[in-house]
Amino acid sequence: MAQQVRVHPLDPSHRPELMHVLVPAFARHPVFAPGTPQATVAALLDLLLDMFCPPDRALLYGIRQEGELACVALALDPRDEPGGLKLLLFFSRFLRIMGWRSMMEFFRIYLGRPHYQARYLELFLLGTLPAWQRSGLGREMLGFLYDLAAARGFAGLILTAARESPACGFYSREGFVIDSEAFYRGVAMVNMRRDGPRFSPLP
Repeated sequence: MAQQVRVHPLDPSHRPELMHVLVPAFARHPVFAPGTPQATVAALLDLLLDMFCPPDRALLYGIRQEGELACVALALDPRDEPGGLKLLLFFSRFLRIMGWRSMMEFFRIYLGRPHYQARYLELFLLGTLPAWQRSGLGREMLGFLYDLAAARGFAGLILTAARESPACGFYSREGFVIDSEAFYRGVAMVNMRRDGPRFSPLP
C-alpha cells in the first residue's frame, strides 16, 4: 500500500507529466483496438485535455510517489463543458485522429449521456502509472474528489467507463451505480453515478 499519500492540485503547465501518466494508463483501454499506436492514444488524450481542461474551471489533481507523478485526475462541472464552435472543433480533431466511424459513435454517446436535475461533478480522466496500479492511489484520488464534490455543493460524482474494464469494477466497488449504457465500436460504455451521503435522486 502506498504510504504518505497526498493529493496535490495541478495546472496545464504539468502537461508533460500528465501525459507521462495517462498514455500508459490508457494504452490498453477497450476503446483502443489492439495494436493502436501509442501516438494515437497520446493524440486523443491531448485532445481531451485541450477541450475539457479549461485553466480557470477544470479541477486537475495528482498524487506523487517517490518523486514522480503517479496518479492524475481531471474533473469538471458539466456546465463548463465546451459548446458551440469549440465543440465543433473538438469533433473535427477527433475525426482526424480516430476516423469517421469512431467520431460518429463518440458523438452519439456524448449527446446521449444522462441529464440530471441535480448538479454533479464529472470525472473525465483518472489514470495511474502501471507501476503504481493496485496500490490504492486510485481509491485515494476518488475519495478526495468525492469529498471535494460534497464540499463544493455537488450532488455527487458521475463518469463514463467501459463495462468490461477493470475500472468499471473498481467504480462499482466504490459505490457507483450504472444509469445507462451505450456502445462505442462494440464496446459497452456505461454512465455511472455515486451520490453524496445525503442525496439519492433519479437521473
